[in-house]
Amino acid sequence: MNIVPTRVQDQISQVDRTYSLVIGISAGIAALWSFYRVFWLIYTAATFSSVGWSPVSLVFPLVLWSVFALGAAFVSAAFLLRYAKNPE
Repeated sequence: MNIVPTRVQDQISQVDRTYSLVIGISAGIAALWSFYRVFWLIYTAATFSSVGWSPVSLVFPLVLWSVFALGAAFVSAAFLLRYAKNPE
């Protein structure tokens, strides 16, 4: 079973193996940072609601960082799978 679509995998397979490792690690770090930001946004929303403020203003950043985290995690997985699959 492959988690990366065939068209994307064809494009990724054209990237050099060393660059795919660098891109995969960089995207993984970006994904971890984004998940960290999402955690603190949820914490901030809970804190705001406990003091009577509305956390509605944090919905846009929460959605934005969540989408960025999922996208970076997908890119990281795709490039790291390419690095691991094709030893040269």
